[in-house]
Amino acid sequence: MNPVDQGTREYPPCGYGLLGLCCSDCLRGPCRISPFEKTQALCGASSDRMVAAKLCRLAGGEFVRVLESFTRVVTEFRKKSRAPSKGRTEDLSRQYGIPGKELIPFFKKETARLLDPFADPSLLPFSSLFPEQVFLSAHSDKKCGPLLGELFGLLNGQELEEADPETLLWRCLNSAACMLIIEELSQGILSLFSGARLQKDARTIPPNIPDSPQPVLLSLVGTEPGKSAEMQKLAAALKEIPGILSFSLRGTKGLIRLGNSLRKKWHRPLADLPVVALVESPNVLPSLASLALGLATVSDPSLPIQGSDRVEDFFCSGLSKTIGNFYLPVRDEAALSRLRRVLSSSKRRGT
Repeated sequence: MNPVDQGTREYPPCGYGLLGLCCSDCLRGPCRISPFEKTQALCGASSDRMVAAKLCRLAGGEFVRVLESFTRVVTEFRKKSRAPSKGRTEDLSRQYGIPGKELIPFFKKETARLLDPFADPSLLPFSSLFPEQVFLSAHSDKKCGPLLGELFGLLNGQELEEADPETLLWRCLNSAACMLIIEELSQGILSLFSGARLQKDARTIPPNIPDSPQPVLLSLVGTEPGKSAEMQKLAAALKEIPGILSFSLRGTKGLIRLGNSLRKKWHRPLADLPVVALVESPNVLPSLASLALGLATVSDPSLPIQGSDRVEDFFCSGLSKTIGNFYLPVRDEAALSRLRRVLSSSKRRGT
């Protein structure tokens, strides 16, 4: 920990931690690797593997909380004895493309499979939940679930020490995509039995979307939005681009419904639209979820990836060659120019 600044009660963040170059995951450490020298941790991990593994464990810690919330929702759902309202059942049937009489069995089947550690991972719910590819089809060999398997993969210390860094990074993106799925399932289940909850969620999706596609500036904010002066400055500059359509969501809940709303209106999946996501959250999963959707993404605070050229290249330039998007920290000098090019294009592409 760095020493506290004089005249303030706040401790500055660890410089090694900001780069992803510190680790306390086993009793051989804690370890720090110099960003200026070719050194290894006491377990033999290189800077590339240390940074990738640290991101996996951060994602895993957040995934535990998401999984716990999903488990509570499913437990309450299984206790329900009364039938949901007919109107709400019809709404969800249209949203998911599932006949009303099959909706409850669908929820029961999908939630049971996701929570079963021995379920077949090839039976992912993308095809039934999102039949028109709101998510990317690229890198489709990455499956969602079983959820405990996803979690164990993120937290498996021995595997993290031996795995290729890029494999770990794809695992992080996949866990974020799984988070979006179970958030959407949770919201669907909750809205079946809670009209008040439905009304609250419905306000996150603007009712008047233009008839023709527009460049989209999407802000994903945490519990305390507006803390980042850099992000506010960047957003203000991007909103000056003509025809910008701006949306703001609290966290990632509602992100899939927004993507579905735009797809139905404009007949194009989210990843094929000129979209920029500005993520302001202390957690890593919101930024990873935006990237998993194929969106050009800027975040504050930044992902702890700058301690490894290989990991940084994967996010900042490598993704553009595979799924067509990129990640940048908000303080990157090229952020404004790259994002302007995305929003000025007729079709989003990596640069």
